[in-house]
Amino acid sequence: MSGPAPAYVEAAEDLRGNEDQWTAYGSTGNCAILAGPGSGKTKTITVKIARLLAEDVHRPRRIACITYSNACVGELRSRLNRLGVEDGDRLVLSTVHSFCLTELVLPYAGMAGLDVPEPLVVASPAQSRKLFADAYRSTLGSQAPGWFRTASDRLRRTVPDRDSDEWRGWSGRETTVVEAYEALLLDNGLIDFDGLVLAGLALVEKHAWVRRAIRAKYPVVVIDEYQDLGLPLHRIVLALIRAGVRVIAVGDPDQSIYGFTGAKPALLKALARMRGMEAVTLRLNYRCADSIITASKSLLAEPSDFRSHDGRKGEIRIHRLERNLQGQAEYALGQLVPGLLKANPGWTPGDIALLYRSLNEGTPIAQAADRLGMRYFRLDNGSPIKRTRLTEWLTSAAQWCAGGWERGDVQLSQLLKEWRRMRRSLRSESEQLVERKRLVSALFSLRNGATPLRKWLQSLRDAVLDAMLRAEPGLADEIDNLEDLDAAAMRGGALQAFTVEIFGNQGRSQDQINLMTLHSSKGLEFQAVIMVGLEAGVFPSSYDRTEEQLEEASRLFYVGVTRAKTQVHLMFNSDESSLITTIREAT
Repeated sequence: MSGPAPAYVEAAEDLRGNEDQWTAYGSTGNCAILAGPGSGKTKTITVKIARLLAEDVHRPRRIACITYSNACVGELRSRLNRLGVEDGDRLVLSTVHSFCLTELVLPYAGMAGLDVPEPLVVASPAQSRKLFADAYRSTLGSQAPGWFRTASDRLRRTVPDRDSDEWRGWSGRETTVVEAYEALLLDNGLIDFDGLVLAGLALVEKHAWVRRAIRAKYPVVVIDEYQDLGLPLHRIVLALIRAGVRVIAVGDPDQSIYGFTGAKPALLKALARMRGMEAVTLRLNYRCADSIITASKSLLAEPSDFRSHDGRKGEIRIHRLERNLQGQAEYALGQLVPGLLKANPGWTPGDIALLYRSLNEGTPIAQAADRLGMRYFRLDNGSPIKRTRLTEWLTSAAQWCAGGWERGDVQLSQLLKEWRRMRRSLRSESEQLVERKRLVSALFSLRNGATPLRKWLQSLRDAVLDAMLRAEPGLADEIDNLEDLDAAAMRGGALQAFTVEIFGNQGRSQDQINLMTLHSSKGLEFQAVIMVGLEAGVFPSSYDRTEEQLEEASRLFYVGVTRAKTQVHLMFNSDESSLITTIREAT
C-alpha cells in the first residue's frame, strides 16, 4: 500500500484551475514567469521547486534559488518548509550577494587568480562608508555629498566593465573616485557586497570551467524578484544559460522600483523574449478588488490584462485635506482608521497600512501616532528594527523566549536550523556541537518575556552574536544593524521601553497599525492602504524629470495601490499628484 502523496502534489492540484500557473508549474525548460501583484507567484515557484527536487534534480546535484533580499529569502523558506522542503542539503536559498560569496568567489576566486583579498573579508557598511569618504577626499579634495555615493554605487552596478568605452565615457569624477575606493578596499584586505557580485560576474564570464562547475552542482537556478537585481546578475544568468544551466526567472517589470540601485525592468523583458525561453504571464489577481485593479492598471506604461479572481468591487477614496504631512497622518490615524475598524468589525489595526514615499516622512508620521497613543509597527530605514536575516532571527528568538517555547508557535529546531545556516564558517561537527550547546544554553536562560530588550540583547551578544558576526564574512552588513538595534534598546533610545515580548511581537501583532515606506511595503498585503503626502511636486517629486524617473515613480505608486485587498485611501494637501489624477480618471 502506497503512502500519502508528497505535500507538493496536493498543492499542485490548487494550481491546476489556473491555466497560467499550471503552465508555469509544468514547464520543462528555461522559463520566465511574469507575475503581477497578488498573482500567486510565490506559491507557483515554491511548488515548482518542490517538484523539481522530487522528480528532476537528484543527489548530489542541487537547486539554487536567488532573490533580492533576506526578507524575500525568509518568505520563500517559510513557504517551502510548509511543503516539506528545507534548504541546506539539496536546496540553496540566498540573496545575490550571498550566492556570489559562497558559491562563486570563496570556492573559485583563488584558483582563477582573481584579485580579491585573502583571506576574504567583507566590509561592513561603516567600513565601506569610511573608505569611500577617504577615496573622495584623496581624489577630489573635499567631503563627498550624500548623492555622490548613491550615484557611484549605481555606476558600479550598471557599468561593470572597467576597460569599456561606456566606463570611460562617464565623468572622470565618478570613475576616478570609484577606482580609488576599490583600490582602498583591496589595500585594506576588504571587498564590499557590490564587489562580490562583480567578482562573481568575472568568474562566470571569463572561465568556462567555473560555468561547468556551477552546472554540475546546480543544473537548475531559480531567480525571484528578477526585476530588482540589475545588470551584473543578468549577465551571470546569460552566461549560465549558455553553459546549459536551466534558468527559471520570476518577476514583474511593473514592480521594478529600485532604479537608484541599478535595477532595470527591461532586463526581465529581454530575458522573456530570448530564444529558448518560455514566457508565462500570471494574469489573475487573487488579492485586489476590481476597482483597485482597474485603478492600478491605469498607472502602467503598457496595457495589462490582469484581472480579478473573484470580482469583488472594493473602494478607492481620494481625500483632499488642507493639512501638511503630519496633519494628514493625524487625520488618517485619528479619524479614518477608527472609522474603518468600526465599519469592518472583522478587521484589526494590523490589517491597515499607512504608506509614505521616503524615510524623511516616517518620523513625523510616527510622532503623530505617538501623540494619539496608537500602537504601530514601523518598517523603513529609520526604524531600528530592519527586515534583515539577523533581525528576523532575533525577532523569532524573542517570541520563543516570551512563551513561544510553551505555545509551540516558534520551534526551537527552526531557530537552530536558521542559526546553522548563518554559521557557514563552522565546518567540523565538533565546532557545530559546541556552538549549538552555547546557543541553546543562552536561549533557555533568557526565557522571560518581561526581560528588558537591552538586557536580553546584551546577553545574546556576549554569548553568541558578537562572535558569529566576527567569524562570518557574509554577515558583515548585519554588524551596523545590530549596533543600531542595541543603541535603540538603551536608555533614551526608541526601544528603551521594549521587553522581549513586545519585540517578539513586532510585525506580528494585530493590535499595531503598519507604518512603512512604499519600498518597504513591496511583497506585503493589507485589507486597507492609506497613502499620504501625494501632492503635486512631491509624488512624483520635482527631481523626477526624465522619462525613466517618472515611470519609476508611477511604478512605485502602483506598488502602493496594489498592497490593498479592499480599500485604498489617497491623501494630498492642495494640488493633487498627477498620479492621483490618473486614478481619478480611470475610476
